[in-house]
Amino acid sequence: MSKILTVFSAIAAHEGITVSALEKRIGASKGVLSRALKNDTDIQTKWLINLVENYPEYSPEWILTGKGTMLRAAATDGLHPISEEGAEYELREKIKVLEERIMILQETNTALKESNTTLKEIKVLLELRIKELES
Repeated sequence: MSKILTVFSAIAAHEGITVSALEKRIGASKGVLSRALKNDTDIQTKWLINLVENYPEYSPEWILTGKGTMLRAAATDGLHPISEEGAEYELREKIKVLEERIMILQETNTALKESNTTLKEIKVLLELRIKELES
């Protein structure tokens, strides 16, 4: 079984919830994680991102690599459970994800522009063919 998949099971167990409840909490469709666990198949990275975002008390390093401690160290003042370093890490990770999404959207936009140009060329050719057939 994939190490990543075992993380989802471990967090569900630690939270005292089912994998189905964990799916719901991270916004995954019912059975996405359950089927992956059952069939030992891969999952989309967005579920890892959602896991980290929805369970900030768990160490992202532990989630991704299995190294280090499962839980982040709580702030000693008791005011906020995430240390400043952890909050900064989360912001960096969110920025990284947003930058990746921007890059994907830019690539999609370029592909759509190319497709639009091709469709315009086809339209011109079809209009010419229609005129020929009408003559």
